[in-house]
Amino acid sequence: MNTLHIDILLLFIVTSSATLFGYFLYAEYQRARHLEYVKRSIAFTDDEFTEILKEKKSDNEAFSEKIASIMVHAGFRMPMYVFIIIYAAFVLFIGSLFALFLQHWIGLFIGILFGTLLFYMAVAAIIEQRKKQFNKALAVAISVLVKMMKNGIGFEQALIKSISVSSSSLFKEIFENFFQEKNTIGEEEAFENINKYINSKELRIFALAIKIGRASGGQFSNTLAKVEQTISYREKMQEKVDVITREGSIGSYVVVFITIFLYFALDKNFDGKLAEYFMNSEYGRFQLLGISLWVFLGIMANKFITKVNK
Repeated sequence: MNTLHIDILLLFIVTSSATLFGYFLYAEYQRARHLEYVKRSIAFTDDEFTEILKEKKSDNEAFSEKIASIMVHAGFRMPMYVFIIIYAAFVLFIGSLFALFLQHWIGLFIGILFGTLLFYMAVAAIIEQRKKQFNKALAVAISVLVKMMKNGIGFEQALIKSISVSSSSLFKEIFENFFQEKNTIGEEEAFENINKYINSKELRIFALAIKIGRASGGQFSNTLAKVEQTISYREKMQEKVDVITREGSIGSYVVVFITIFLYFALDKNFDGKLAEYFMNSEYGRFQLLGISLWVFLGIMANKFITKVNK
């Protein structure tokens, strides 16, 4: 283990410890604020206390509910404070690496921003992958459902069977919650609650078709057959779009590979002077980091431009 590895390990330990220490300080600060709030609330009238409580609840819930929604969509089964600690430790670690490379405090600030972007992209990718998995499983389940209904099986039995034979554990888990809620709060609200776990346009189309079919008398195999065709078509189109998007992104990766190749080729031709300048001078390190971030942001911009959502 060389000096660089030791520095990185120490940075990881220090940032993790600092994150935990900061969280404990924040928790103590929140507890002190709460106690002060309780002391001041004693002097309020009932009406004043009710209004202040509503404002406090709305402000706190706006932030906590947003984070909770992101965690549920991403499938993270952990307390919210653990999720926040992981985020804080990650961005502080990235910031420390940037500060170590630049040997300047501004690297910490740049690294925190970059780490936040990486963390957001990772969570967004997980959410998108879960949605694609769910939509594919839903398309297969609807196909099985339509075939079973055309063979004379009732909708309820066919729906349960089509979900039970699915190979997606995510799809089964979400619909298990749906069946539990359906018996207590009703089918329509149970479908709406699925949006808490997955944001799927295909699911909303399916739920709307069931609602229309039930309103028309319950015999709606032909309606579901049209829904099956629509969702299958959307899935095929999304697969084609994904392929085209990947092909468009290849050009960006080729440019990055050529840039890295040229750097090492020029460095070798100049007897290592290029690396010496970029690594051993403060201005050179800032230049190298700026070029790397510019290339990375260029790749992300290209992905964003070429990405098409159905």
